[in-house]
Amino acid sequence: MKKLFVLLLALMMVASLFVGCAKPATTDEPANEEGEAVTSAPEKIKVGLSLPTQREERWVRDKEKMEQVAAEMGVELLVRVADANMQEQITQVEALLTQGIDVLILAPHDASAAASLVEKAKQEGVPVISYDRLITNTDKLDIYLSFDNVKVGELQGKFISELVPEGKYIIMSGAPTDNNAKLFKEGAMKYIQPLIDQGKITVIAEQGVDNWVPENALKIVEAALAANNNEVDAILAPNDGTAGAAIQALAAQGLAGSVPITGQDAEKAAAKRIVEGTQSMTIFKDTRDLGKAAIEIAIDLASGKDINTNGAVENGKIDVPSVLLEPKVVTADNIMEVLVESGYINESDLK
Repeated sequence: MKKLFVLLLALMMVASLFVGCAKPATTDEPANEEGEAVTSAPEKIKVGLSLPTQREERWVRDKEKMEQVAAEMGVELLVRVADANMQEQITQVEALLTQGIDVLILAPHDASAAASLVEKAKQEGVPVISYDRLITNTDKLDIYLSFDNVKVGELQGKFISELVPEGKYIIMSGAPTDNNAKLFKEGAMKYIQPLIDQGKITVIAEQGVDNWVPENALKIVEAALAANNNEVDAILAPNDGTAGAAIQALAAQGLAGSVPITGQDAEKAAAKRIVEGTQSMTIFKDTRDLGKAAIEIAIDLASGKDINTNGAVENGKIDVPSVLLEPKVVTADNIMEVLVESGYINESDLK
Protein backbone atom coordinates (compact mmCIF):
# COMPACT_ATOMS: atom_id res chain seq x y z
CA MET A 1 0.00 0.00 0.00
CA LYS A 2 2.83 2.37 0.86
CA LYS A 3 4.47 1.70 -2.54
CA LEU A 4 1.16 2.30 -4.33
CA PHE A 5 0.66 5.59 -2.49
CA VAL A 6 4.16 6.79 -3.45
CA LEU A 7 3.52 5.83 -7.09
CA LEU A 8 0.21 7.75 -7.22
CA LEU A 9 1.82 10.79 -5.61
CA ALA A 10 4.60 10.77 -8.22
CA LEU A 11 2.08 10.54 -11.08
CA MET A 12 0.14 13.51 -9.70
CA MET A 13 3.30 15.63 -9.52
CA VAL A 14 4.22 14.81 -13.12
CA ALA A 15 0.68 15.68 -14.30
CA SER A 16 0.74 19.02 -12.51
CA LEU A 17 4.08 19.80 -14.15
CA PHE A 18 2.60 19.33 -17.67
CA VAL A 19 -0.44 21.44 -16.79
CA GLY A 20 1.78 24.27 -15.57
CA CYS A 21 3.69 24.27 -18.84
CA ALA A 22 0.60 24.34 -21.07
CA LYS A 23 -0.28 27.42 -23.15
CA PRO A 24 -3.32 29.46 -22.14
CA ALA A 25 -6.40 28.02 -23.79
CA THR A 26 -9.51 29.45 -25.49
CA THR A 27 -7.88 32.62 -26.84
CA ASP A 28 -6.14 33.68 -30.01
CA GLU A 29 -4.53 36.68 -28.31
CA PRO A 30 -0.83 36.62 -27.41
CA ALA A 31 0.12 35.93 -23.78
CA ASN A 32 2.33 37.87 -21.41
CA GLU A 33 5.09 36.37 -19.28
CA GLU A 34 2.49 35.16 -16.75
CA GLY A 35 0.58 33.34 -19.48
CA GLU A 36 -2.27 35.88 -19.44
CA ALA A 37 -3.93 36.91 -22.71
CA VAL A 38 -3.22 40.48 -23.78
CA THR A 39 -4.71 42.67 -26.51
CA SER A 40 -2.46 42.99 -29.54
CA ALA A 41 -1.53 46.42 -30.89
CA PRO A 42 -3.67 47.58 -33.84
CA GLU A 43 -2.21 46.89 -37.26
CA LYS A 44 -0.77 49.79 -39.25
CA ILE A 45 -3.47 51.65 -41.18
CA LYS A 46 -3.08 51.27 -44.93
CA VAL A 47 -4.53 54.02 -47.13
CA GLY A 48 -4.82 54.03 -50.91
CA LEU A 49 -4.47 57.39 -52.67
CA SER A 50 -5.51 57.83 -56.29
CA LEU A 51 -4.71 61.19 -57.90
CA PRO A 52 -5.78 62.26 -61.39
CA THR A 53 -2.55 63.96 -62.41
CA GLN A 54 0.76 65.54 -61.44
CA ARG A 55 0.72 67.94 -64.37
CA GLU A 56 -0.30 70.93 -62.26
CA GLU A 57 1.81 72.23 -59.40
CA ARG A 58 -1.08 72.05 -56.96
CA TRP A 59 -1.48 68.26 -57.41
CA VAL A 60 2.23 67.81 -56.77
CA ARG A 61 1.80 69.72 -53.52
CA ASP A 62 -1.22 67.59 -52.53
CA LYS A 63 0.76 64.39 -52.98
CA GLU A 64 3.81 65.67 -51.11
CA LYS A 65 1.74 66.88 -48.16
CA MET A 66 -0.20 63.64 -47.79
CA GLU A 67 2.99 61.59 -47.97
CA GLN A 68 4.55 63.78 -45.29
CA VAL A 69 1.58 63.63 -42.91
CA ALA A 70 1.11 59.90 -43.45
CA ALA A 71 4.74 59.26 -42.55
CA GLU A 72 4.46 61.43 -39.43
CA MET A 73 1.31 59.62 -38.28
CA GLY A 74 2.52 56.09 -39.02
CA VAL A 75 0.13 55.49 -41.93
CA GLU A 76 1.14 53.33 -44.89
CA LEU A 77 0.16 55.36 -47.96
CA LEU A 78 -0.02 53.68 -51.37
CA VAL A 79 -0.01 56.37 -54.06
CA ARG A 80 -1.14 56.01 -57.66
CA VAL A 81 -1.34 58.74 -60.35
CA ALA A 82 -3.64 58.26 -63.35
CA ASP A 83 -2.08 60.95 -65.59
CA ALA A 84 -5.48 62.27 -66.73
CA ASN A 85 -6.58 58.84 -67.96
CA MET A 86 -9.79 57.43 -66.47
CA GLN A 87 -9.16 53.87 -67.61
CA GLU A 88 -5.78 54.00 -65.96
CA GLN A 89 -7.36 55.30 -62.77
CA ILE A 90 -9.87 52.44 -62.80
CA THR A 91 -7.08 49.89 -63.19
CA GLN A 92 -5.00 51.49 -60.44
CA VAL A 93 -7.84 51.69 -57.93
CA GLU A 94 -8.91 48.11 -58.59
CA ALA A 95 -5.31 47.08 -57.87
CA LEU A 96 -5.25 49.11 -54.65
CA LEU A 97 -8.40 47.32 -53.47
CA THR A 98 -6.59 43.99 -53.73
CA GLN A 99 -3.79 45.21 -51.45
CA GLY A 100 -5.78 45.34 -48.24
CA ILE A 101 -6.24 49.07 -47.94
CA ASP A 102 -8.41 50.32 -45.07
CA VAL A 103 -9.51 53.59 -46.73
CA LEU A 104 -9.45 54.96 -50.29
CA ILE A 105 -8.74 58.63 -50.96
CA LEU A 106 -9.95 59.20 -54.52
CA ALA A 107 -9.56 62.39 -56.54
CA PRO A 108 -11.40 61.42 -59.73
CA HIS A 109 -10.34 62.22 -63.26
CA ASP A 110 -13.96 61.72 -64.36
CA ALA A 111 -16.48 62.55 -61.64
CA SER A 112 -19.26 60.34 -62.99
CA ALA A 113 -17.16 57.37 -64.13
CA ALA A 114 -15.51 57.21 -60.71
CA ALA A 115 -18.86 56.18 -59.18
CA SER A 116 -18.15 52.59 -60.21
CA LEU A 117 -14.93 52.67 -58.18
CA VAL A 118 -16.84 53.79 -55.10
CA GLU A 119 -19.22 50.88 -55.57
CA LYS A 120 -16.32 48.41 -55.84
CA ALA A 121 -14.66 49.85 -52.74
CA LYS A 122 -17.85 49.50 -50.73
CA GLN A 123 -18.17 45.87 -51.83
CA GLU A 124 -14.75 45.35 -50.24
CA GLY A 125 -15.79 47.23 -47.10
CA VAL A 126 -13.44 50.13 -47.87
CA PRO A 127 -14.73 53.66 -47.09
CA VAL A 128 -14.06 56.33 -49.72
CA ILE A 129 -13.04 59.98 -49.35
CA SER A 130 -13.80 62.01 -52.47
CA TYR A 131 -10.76 64.29 -52.48
CA ASP A 132 -11.10 67.85 -53.83
CA ARG A 133 -13.25 66.71 -56.76
CA LEU A 134 -16.74 65.44 -56.00
CA ILE A 135 -17.61 61.95 -57.25
CA THR A 136 -21.13 62.03 -58.67
CA ASN A 137 -23.99 59.57 -59.20
CA THR A 138 -23.33 57.25 -56.27
CA ASP A 139 -25.03 56.87 -52.90
CA LYS A 140 -22.11 54.94 -51.41
CA LEU A 141 -19.69 57.86 -50.95
CA ASP A 142 -18.62 58.41 -47.33
CA ILE A 143 -17.05 61.88 -47.26
CA TYR A 144 -16.33 64.74 -49.64
CA LEU A 145 -13.26 66.80 -48.69
CA SER A 146 -12.57 69.96 -50.63
CA PHE A 147 -12.78 73.70 -50.60
CA ASP A 148 -16.09 75.44 -51.06
CA ASN A 149 -15.90 75.30 -54.84
CA VAL A 150 -19.01 77.33 -55.55
CA LYS A 151 -17.41 79.99 -53.34
CA VAL A 152 -14.23 79.74 -55.45
CA GLY A 153 -16.25 80.60 -58.54
CA GLU A 154 -18.09 83.36 -56.72
CA LEU A 155 -14.80 84.96 -55.75
CA GLN A 156 -13.59 84.82 -59.35
CA GLY A 157 -16.85 86.12 -60.79
CA LYS A 158 -17.21 88.92 -58.24
CA PHE A 159 -13.63 90.05 -58.78
CA ILE A 160 -13.71 90.18 -62.57
CA SER A 161 -17.22 91.62 -62.89
CA GLU A 162 -16.48 94.42 -60.43
CA LEU A 163 -13.22 95.19 -62.22
CA VAL A 164 -14.84 95.01 -65.68
CA PRO A 165 -18.63 95.56 -65.33
CA GLU A 166 -19.04 96.14 -69.07
CA GLY A 167 -17.35 94.82 -72.18
CA LYS A 168 -16.43 91.70 -74.13
CA TYR A 169 -15.69 88.56 -72.14
CA ILE A 170 -14.05 85.24 -72.87
CA ILE A 171 -15.49 82.71 -70.41
CA MET A 172 -13.59 79.48 -69.95
CA SER A 173 -14.51 76.68 -67.58
CA GLY A 174 -12.58 73.59 -66.53
CA ALA A 175 -12.74 70.05 -67.84
CA PRO A 176 -16.31 68.92 -68.59
CA THR A 177 -15.55 65.64 -66.79
CA ASP A 178 -14.68 67.47 -63.55
CA ASN A 179 -17.64 68.31 -61.34
CA ASN A 180 -15.58 71.06 -59.71
CA ALA A 181 -15.46 72.86 -63.05
CA LYS A 182 -19.24 72.96 -63.02
CA LEU A 183 -19.25 74.37 -59.49
CA PHE A 184 -16.62 77.02 -60.28
CA LYS A 185 -18.61 78.27 -63.25
CA GLU A 186 -21.89 78.14 -61.34
CA GLY A 187 -20.40 80.42 -58.70
CA ALA A 188 -18.82 82.83 -61.18
CA MET A 189 -21.96 83.20 -63.26
CA LYS A 190 -23.92 84.37 -60.23
CA TYR A 191 -22.12 87.67 -60.77
CA ILE A 192 -21.51 87.64 -64.51
CA GLN A 193 -24.88 86.41 -65.80
CA PRO A 194 -26.93 89.38 -64.48
CA LEU A 195 -24.62 91.73 -66.38
CA ILE A 196 -25.03 89.61 -69.51
CA ASP A 197 -28.80 89.77 -69.10
CA GLN A 198 -28.60 93.55 -68.78
CA GLY A 199 -26.63 93.79 -71.99
CA LYS A 200 -23.54 95.15 -70.26
CA ILE A 201 -21.36 92.11 -70.93
CA THR A 202 -21.05 90.40 -74.31
CA VAL A 203 -19.60 86.89 -74.32
CA ILE A 204 -17.41 86.39 -77.39
CA ALA A 205 -16.36 82.84 -76.42
CA GLU A 206 -17.61 80.38 -73.83
CA GLN A 207 -16.05 76.93 -73.64
CA GLY A 208 -14.76 74.24 -71.30
CA VAL A 209 -11.08 73.33 -71.37
CA ASP A 210 -10.70 69.60 -72.01
CA ASN A 211 -8.63 67.90 -69.31
CA TRP A 212 -7.62 71.35 -67.99
CA VAL A 213 -4.80 71.28 -70.58
CA PRO A 214 -3.31 74.77 -71.07
CA GLU A 215 -2.78 74.17 -74.80
CA ASN A 216 -6.55 73.73 -75.17
CA ALA A 217 -7.13 77.04 -73.39
CA LEU A 218 -4.56 78.68 -75.67
CA LYS A 219 -6.52 77.59 -78.74
CA ILE A 220 -9.79 78.91 -77.30
CA VAL A 221 -8.34 82.35 -76.62
CA GLU A 222 -6.44 82.53 -79.91
CA ALA A 223 -9.62 81.70 -81.84
CA ALA A 224 -11.67 84.27 -79.91
CA LEU A 225 -9.10 87.00 -80.50
CA ALA A 226 -8.88 86.21 -84.19
CA ALA A 227 -12.67 86.27 -84.59
CA ASN A 228 -13.06 89.58 -82.76
CA ASN A 229 -10.15 91.66 -84.06
CA ASN A 230 -8.31 91.26 -80.74
CA GLU A 231 -11.10 93.08 -78.94
CA VAL A 232 -11.54 91.58 -75.47
CA ASP A 233 -12.00 93.30 -72.13
CA ALA A 234 -11.83 90.43 -69.60
CA ILE A 235 -11.13 86.70 -69.39
CA LEU A 236 -12.57 84.29 -66.86
CA ALA A 237 -9.92 81.58 -66.61
CA PRO A 238 -10.79 78.75 -64.21
CA ASN A 239 -7.26 78.04 -62.96
CA ASP A 240 -3.69 79.27 -63.22
CA GLY A 241 -2.72 76.86 -65.99
CA THR A 242 -5.46 78.11 -68.29
CA ALA A 243 -4.75 81.69 -67.22
CA GLY A 244 -1.12 81.28 -68.25
CA ALA A 245 -2.18 79.98 -71.65
CA ALA A 246 -4.59 82.88 -72.12
CA ILE A 247 -1.84 85.34 -71.24
CA GLN A 248 0.41 83.66 -73.81
CA ALA A 249 -2.25 84.26 -76.46
CA LEU A 250 -2.66 87.87 -75.33
CA ALA A 251 1.10 88.44 -75.34
CA ALA A 252 1.31 87.31 -78.96
CA GLN A 253 -1.02 90.20 -79.81
CA GLY A 254 0.70 92.73 -77.54
CA LEU A 255 -2.20 92.65 -75.05
CA ALA A 256 -0.63 90.99 -72.00
CA GLY A 257 -1.28 93.09 -68.93
CA SER A 258 -4.07 95.11 -70.52
CA VAL A 259 -6.81 92.47 -70.14
CA PRO A 260 -7.87 91.45 -66.61
CA ILE A 261 -7.82 87.70 -66.09
CA THR A 262 -8.66 85.38 -63.20
CA GLY A 263 -6.94 82.24 -61.96
CA GLN A 264 -6.91 79.61 -59.25
CA ASP A 265 -4.43 77.44 -57.27
CA ALA A 266 -1.80 80.07 -56.36
CA GLU A 267 0.92 78.44 -58.45
CA LYS A 268 4.36 80.02 -58.32
CA ALA A 269 4.22 81.03 -61.99
CA ALA A 270 0.83 82.68 -61.41
CA ALA A 271 2.09 84.52 -58.34
CA LYS A 272 4.95 85.88 -60.41
CA ARG A 273 2.53 86.97 -63.16
CA ILE A 274 0.39 88.79 -60.57
CA VAL A 275 3.43 90.74 -59.40
CA GLU A 276 4.35 91.49 -63.02
CA GLY A 277 0.80 92.64 -63.74
CA THR A 278 -0.21 90.17 -66.46
CA GLN A 279 -2.57 88.12 -64.25
CA SER A 280 -5.07 89.95 -62.06
CA MET A 281 -5.72 87.43 -59.31
CA THR A 282 -5.67 83.82 -58.23
CA ILE A 283 -7.58 81.78 -55.67
CA PHE A 284 -5.50 80.34 -52.86
CA LYS A 285 -6.62 76.90 -51.71
CA ASP A 286 -4.03 75.81 -49.18
CA THR A 287 -3.34 72.20 -50.16
CA ARG A 288 -1.29 71.83 -46.98
CA ASP A 289 -4.54 72.02 -45.01
CA LEU A 290 -6.40 69.81 -47.49
CA GLY A 291 -3.76 67.08 -47.57
CA LYS A 292 -3.42 67.00 -43.79
CA ALA A 293 -7.20 66.79 -43.36
CA ALA A 294 -7.37 63.89 -45.84
CA ILE A 295 -4.98 61.72 -43.83
CA GLU A 296 -6.63 62.63 -40.53
CA ILE A 297 -10.09 61.76 -41.88
CA ALA A 298 -8.74 58.50 -43.32
CA ILE A 299 -7.41 57.52 -39.90
CA ASP A 300 -10.76 58.32 -38.28
CA LEU A 301 -12.67 56.30 -40.88
CA ALA A 302 -10.33 53.34 -40.47
CA SER A 303 -10.80 53.57 -36.70
CA GLY A 304 -14.60 53.76 -36.95
CA LYS A 305 -14.78 57.30 -35.57
CA ASP A 306 -17.38 59.90 -36.51
CA ILE A 307 -16.23 62.66 -38.87
CA ASN A 308 -16.94 66.28 -38.02
CA THR A 309 -18.44 67.76 -41.19
CA ASN A 310 -19.46 71.34 -41.92
CA GLY A 311 -21.67 70.89 -44.97
CA ALA A 312 -23.29 68.58 -47.48
CA VAL A 313 -22.95 68.66 -51.26
CA GLU A 314 -25.46 67.05 -53.62
CA ASN A 315 -23.87 64.62 -56.08
CA GLY A 316 -26.88 63.51 -58.10
CA LYS A 317 -27.79 60.71 -55.69
CA ILE A 318 -27.35 61.97 -52.14
CA ASP A 319 -26.23 64.97 -50.14
CA VAL A 320 -22.68 63.85 -49.39
CA PRO A 321 -21.40 64.71 -45.88
CA SER A 322 -18.66 67.24 -46.55
CA VAL A 323 -15.67 68.94 -45.00
CA LEU A 324 -15.22 72.24 -46.85
CA LEU A 325 -12.26 74.58 -46.36
CA GLU A 326 -12.25 78.31 -47.14
CA PRO A 327 -10.58 79.70 -50.30
CA LYS A 328 -8.95 83.15 -50.44
CA VAL A 329 -8.48 85.77 -53.16
CA VAL A 330 -4.86 86.70 -53.86
CA THR A 331 -3.97 89.94 -55.64
CA ALA A 332 -0.86 92.10 -55.87
CA ASP A 333 -2.07 93.87 -52.72
CA ASN A 334 -2.02 90.84 -50.40
CA ILE A 335 0.28 88.34 -52.10
CA MET A 336 3.10 88.84 -49.60
CA GLU A 337 0.84 88.31 -46.61
CA VAL A 338 -1.18 85.37 -47.93
CA LEU A 339 1.41 83.38 -49.86
CA VAL A 340 4.89 84.42 -48.72
CA GLU A 341 4.40 85.08 -45.01
CA SER A 342 2.40 81.85 -44.68
CA GLY A 343 5.35 79.94 -46.12
CA TYR A 344 3.43 78.64 -49.12
CA ILE A 345 5.96 80.15 -51.53
CA ASN A 346 9.25 82.04 -51.13
CA GLU A 347 9.71 85.69 -51.94
CA SER A 348 12.35 84.62 -54.47
CA ASP A 349 9.57 82.80 -56.41
CA LEU A 350 8.11 86.20 -57.27
CA LYS A 351 11.25 87.44 -59.08
